Amino acid sequence: MRIDRLHVRNIKGFKEKSLKLNPRFTLLVGDNGAGKTTLLDALAVAAGVWLVKPPDSTLVSSGRNILKEEIRLEPLKEEERTQLIECKPVTIEAEGEIADRSVKWLRQISTEGTRTSNADASEALNLIRRHYSRVHAGDKLVTPVIAYYGAGRSWLPYRSRQLKRTTSFGPVRRWEAFYDCFAERIRQNDLQKWFQRELFAFAKESKWRPGYDIVKGSILHCIPGADELWYDVDRAEVVLRFGSKSTAYSNLSAGQRMMVALIADIAIKAVTQNSHLIGKDSRRDVGTNLPQLLQQTPGLVLIDEIDAHLHPRWQRRVVGDLKHLFPKIQFVCTSHSPFVIQSLDIGEVRSLDKSGPLSTEYANVSIEDIAEEIQKVTVPQQSERARKLSETATKYFSPLKKREKDGISDELKRAEFEYRKAS
Repeated sequence: MRIDRLHVRNIKGFKEKSLKLNPRFTLLVGDNGAGKTTLLDALAVAAGVWLVKPPDSTLVSSGRNILKEEIRLEPLKEEERTQLIECKPVTIEAEGEIADRSVKWLRQISTEGTRTSNADASEALNLIRRHYSRVHAGDKLVTPVIAYYGAGRSWLPYRSRQLKRTTSFGPVRRWEAFYDCFAERIRQNDLQKWFQRELFAFAKESKWRPGYDIVKGSILHCIPGADELWYDVDRAEVVLRFGSKSTAYSNLSAGQRMMVALIADIAIKAVTQNSHLIGKDSRRDVGTNLPQLLQQTPGLVLIDEIDAHLHPRWQRRVVGDLKHLFPKIQFVCTSHSPFVIQSLDIGEVRSLDKSGPLSTEYANVSIEDIAEEIQKVTVPQQSERARKLSETATKYFSPLKKREKDGISDELKRAEFEYRKAS
C-alpha cells in the first residue's frame, strides 16, 4: 500500500488541492488553519478503500468514508444574512500502489449524493478483493498496516463498541490489525491486554512468542534509557526499566507514554497482520539487525503532530526511529517543530505555503533558519516582545535625532508612546 499522489476537491478549506508524497516519509508543515490535518483526513479516506468491503464482518465499523462535516462550505450573502452552502461534488482521487499493482482510484460524494461513492474505485476494490480471497485460500501474502493517529490520540474518548473475541486470551485473528485503524486514537486498554495475552502464552509454553520479542525490541529501541520491559500482573500494566529504576506505564511522562503506545500499536499491527513473516530472526536486536517481519511489512501510517509531548531531543530522533523500524511503511505526518524538520532528508517536507517539495536539505541547517524560512517566524532569535521593543525603539530614536527646534513633533510623541507601551 502506497499513495504517490492525492488530489482533492471541496474538502473543508480546499476548493482544490494536489499533493505529491514521498514513498518513505512526508512531513506536512504550515500555519494553523493551512489544512495539514484536512489532507491527513483525505488520505485516510483514500486508504479506506481497503475496508469498503472488509475481510471480516466484525470490522465494518473500521471503514473511513467522507464525512458530512468535511464538505467545503461556501458563504452566500443574501441581503443581511450569510448562508453557508455545501459545495459538491466532493472528490478524493489517489494514485499509488495496491497489492503490488499501480492503480488510480476515486472516492466521492456526487453533486446530488449524500454518501461516499466508490463507483470510480472498482479497479482498486477488485485488487483488494482478490488479495483477501488469496489470503483466505491460504496464500501467505503480505498485507499492509494502515493506521491514523490524530493529534489527540492519547486522550480522545472512545465510545464505539468493543471488539468481541470468542475467548479472552485466544489467538488473535489476522484482520484485527484493521480494527478501528482510522479512529485517530490509540486504544490503551487493548495494548495492555495484548501484553497480558502474551504473558499467558508464556506461562503455557514456557517461552515468549516471537512476536512479543519484536514488539518489545521495537519499544526499547525508541525509548531513550529504557533497557527492559515486562507486564506486571498485579498492576495490570506494562513496566519499563531505566537502569536501576522501574516505572509503570501509568507513571511515565506524557511523551514516554505517547512513544510507547505509538510504537507498540504499529508493531502489534505488523505482527498481527503478517505473522507468517516471523522467523528465527525475530529475537534479533532491532537496532542493528532488523527482523524480517519489520523489514517486509508495508503500509500507510498517518500521524498528526508527530512531535506532541516530545522533548526536542526526542523530536530530533522520532522520524529516524520510525523509518528504521518500519522501512516499508509510508509515513505522512504533520508537525510544527523545527527539530523534526531538521531531521528530514531531501524531498520529505511539503509546505502548504509553497507548491511542491522543498529542495533544501535541512539536516545541516540551523533551527533559526528553519523557523524563518519554512515556518515564517520573523527574527526567531528574539522573543516576540523583544522584537517589538527593538522595532519601537528604532521608531522612537530615529525622529528623536531629527526633532524640530521649536518643540517635539507629533511623530516623536507617537513614537515615544509606542516605545513606552512596548517596554
